Amino acid sequence: MQETFYPFTLAQHELRYEFVSVSAEKRVKKVVLVRQSDDETVYNLALLDLLSDGELCDITETKNKDFRTVMATTIKIITDFFKRNPGSNVVFRGSDPKRHRLYSMIITRELHAFHNSFEILGVIDSVLYPFTSNSSYHFYLIRRKHDTN
Repeated sequence: MQETFYPFTLAQHELRYEFVSVSAEKRVKKVVLVRQSDDETVYNLALLDLLSDGELCDITETKNKDFRTVMATTIKIITDFFKRNPGSNVVFRGSDPKRHRLYSMIITRELHAFHNSFEILGVIDSVLYPFTSNSSYHFYLIRRKHDTN
């Protein structure tokens, strides 16, 4: 992805990355949580808003008109995570059907850019399939290509 991205920080002990989405109207704190699943090589990724009360939310609509920058930042975070955790797999899904479709569209649009570095798979009922556009998956899984050899 060739878009600009926001600077981000990582709290090592939590696998919690934070950055700020900025527009003329507002600043929104974003959090990318990466949590280990029951399988020690699989991590779940969630993109969240940090609300004013300190709660994390995956259903708010920021409407900050910087979606591409937020996604570019998230991709940079995934790349940073893989550097720190080689051999890992990251799974994610949209928190609602609209977001899930949006993630599929982003993957489709950027697949050529990811092709050399990442393998992107779709997951249906715990079965992995090579990602293809216009297919419906329960989850998406991404891993570094050289980690899978």
